[in-house]
Amino acid sequence: MKHRKPAPAWHQLGLKISKKVVVGITAAATAFGGLAIASTAAQASTDRDSYADTVENATFEQARKRYGLAQQMSEGATLHAWEWSFKTIEENIPAIAEAGYTSVQTEPISAIHNGGKGMIFTENWYYVYQPTDTTIGNWVMGSESDLKSLCATAHKYGVRIIVDVVANHMTATWNAIADRWKKSDLYHHDCNDGDVQDYNNRYQVTHCKLLSLYDINTSKTETANMMHDYLVQAVNDGVDGFRFDAAKHIELPNEYDGSQYWNIVLNNGAQFQYGEVLQDSISHDADYAKLFANNSRHGGGVTASYYGVKLRGALSSKNLNAGNLNNWDNAAGGNNLVSWVESHDNYSNKPDDYGASMKMSEWEMTMGWGVIGSRSQTCRLRRQPAAVRGEEPARRCRLRLLEGFAGCSGESLPQQDEQCQSQGIHAQLR
Repeated sequence: MKHRKPAPAWHQLGLKISKKVVVGITAAATAFGGLAIASTAAQASTDRDSYADTVENATFEQARKRYGLAQQMSEGATLHAWEWSFKTIEENIPAIAEAGYTSVQTEPISAIHNGGKGMIFTENWYYVYQPTDTTIGNWVMGSESDLKSLCATAHKYGVRIIVDVVANHMTATWNAIADRWKKSDLYHHDCNDGDVQDYNNRYQVTHCKLLSLYDINTSKTETANMMHDYLVQAVNDGVDGFRFDAAKHIELPNEYDGSQYWNIVLNNGAQFQYGEVLQDSISHDADYAKLFANNSRHGGGVTASYYGVKLRGALSSKNLNAGNLNNWDNAAGGNNLVSWVESHDNYSNKPDDYGASMKMSEWEMTMGWGVIGSRSQTCRLRRQPAAVRGEEPARRCRLRLLEGFAGCSGESLPQQDEQCQSQGIHAQLR
């Protein structure tokens, strides 16, 4: 008999949600308020195997099957709980499971720069990508104890947790970096200790600063071991997967005298790992996809960044041509891609920036998730922002209620007829 939970908030609002597609859920608390700020040093004292602890665990499997969630993380939908704290995610886990999400992705959980511009989202969101140490806990997410509690609750509902990781760099503010990381030889000093000047130069991309951020010297075993221990501790705390920010800025194992950074860092006990590899002529998409897939169980790979750009363009022109959208345009192949309509970068950047998604209409967003949800390949990443303080464009408020693709069973959504009629196109996207 199918397990029944109390009606979630969107049902109370008259919305019927299909589990078979990517959907949104109501978001509650702000990420910036009331968090206990506690960081715990990474000490890899145990070796948890995430796959054995979940898929090979009878209790977890019972919960997963109860909600009809995918067995392999690569085959399910992932909710990107953008700027949600650990506690906010935990409070919403029952609704997340009921909505059919296999996984939840958080932003970076390490110690980070303290910001300094108040609680203004548009001025402070990027500080979560400016780590100061490889310890767990920060002023946005909460404490390591909060993380442990979140993971335990998620597993009770058959849901798995993915954490965003910044393994390429530290903050651009030297004095903010923790003492153990405040050593000159732990960083690259190429490009005259400056930024990448030529993004077609592979050596510069992997050895020079990105936006003035201190570029970790990934040829050193010391830096690899510190990053590895941090990730092992996160897995010990219950984390099941990792997304690696700016992955293409870290050299592959066969480059530059055989760097072992990735080989050390990725051996951490997680079951699903993928990297942010923004496509260009030197991005080595297929090589990175193979690297991450080989260090995952039944999946792993890289981001489908160009496909998101192409999809948003098709939605803007209202030309959902199946022949065009069927092509991933990525050497990694659809089975090794994590896809989305918009990422946190697309959402958070200025509305007129290249690839920005802020001006997308509700119809475009709904149709976009219909396309992503219809693909038989790819792991789907659905971004959901938390409530944030300060002035926000109107669409951000609506996103907190519902964003995504809901099926055609009488939902109270605008453009319902157009959405349902488009499924003939979606059915061709496999």
